[in-house]
Amino acid sequence: MRVTADDVAARAGVSRSAVSRAFTAGASIQPDKRAHILAVADDLGYRPNLMARSLTGGATGLIAVVVGSLSSPYESWFLDHLSQGIRARGLWPLLVPVSPGQEIEPALDHALAYQVDGAVIAAGSVSQKLAERCTANGAPIVVVGRVLDGGGADSVCCDNRAGMAMIAERLVAAGRRRIAWIGGRADTFSNVERLDGLTAALAAHGLALSETRRGDYSTDSGLVQALALLTAPERPDAIVCGNDAMAIGAIAAARRLGLRVPQDVGICGFDDIPAAAWEPFCLTTVANPVAETVSAALDLLTRRIGGEKGPVATIRLPPALRLRQSL
Repeated sequence: MRVTADDVAARAGVSRSAVSRAFTAGASIQPDKRAHILAVADDLGYRPNLMARSLTGGATGLIAVVVGSLSSPYESWFLDHLSQGIRARGLWPLLVPVSPGQEIEPALDHALAYQVDGAVIAAGSVSQKLAERCTANGAPIVVVGRVLDGGGADSVCCDNRAGMAMIAERLVAAGRRRIAWIGGRADTFSNVERLDGLTAALAAHGLALSETRRGDYSTDSGLVQALALLTAPERPDAIVCGNDAMAIGAIAAARRLGLRVPQDVGICGFDDIPAAAWEPFCLTTVANPVAETVSAALDLLTRRIGGEKGPVATIRLPPALRLRQSL
């Protein structure tokens, strides 16, 4: 049976309001009385009900974290950084996974029922209306990895186009001319920006993509699409992938066919997940600055939770090229 504040009050010989004050930072209560109540509560195994406290205007310390498939190397890597960043600020993450194709609104509504103080959204499509409703409910949001059309919420995103321009420069410098693209889902923000960035940068050198194919950001899809490219009559001499997971799959495809990387085909990705630097892959890629993204997103969110007003902020973080042996 759950221990209540009334149980603590009865055991400690104090009022229920005294128990509430003992667990409220800055509340008026004598230090020795607070220490006594906390000791009794600890002995009974009592923990205050954060949701009940939030109904009286207090904060729960909960931050909803909306992420995509946790089987994705990038998503799990990002979540690790984000959860550590949230805890470093004395807050707690409330995980809300949203698989590809699922609607984000029901998931976020469920999180709001827990009286979260705010939310970091790193998956799904967020409408301006939904963002404004969250803020009106007292839970500001920050969108990570995309810029929200029409405003409505702060956002932090890597400069995808600049990153792909770096890749294009490297491809041209390496003498690659038959360049193929393996992207992710066509409607995703990162896919659109990265493909546009690569296409524009190559066009500046008088080049165009020899072929484009679509995966789903998984290693398996990179393998399948790269096998199709590398067994075609006009084999590309370079494959650019929309993320590192697909690029790792492309490296596996080349090796399965007995092709040398990068001598026969250069391969590069985007994100710079930890596995990209592993010896079996040594993947040339664009570093998506995860630590900086988390820091910027949480700085924005905590300021909004603290009551800061002002226009919607959009932060574009600069990428960096990581040259390794695959290109």
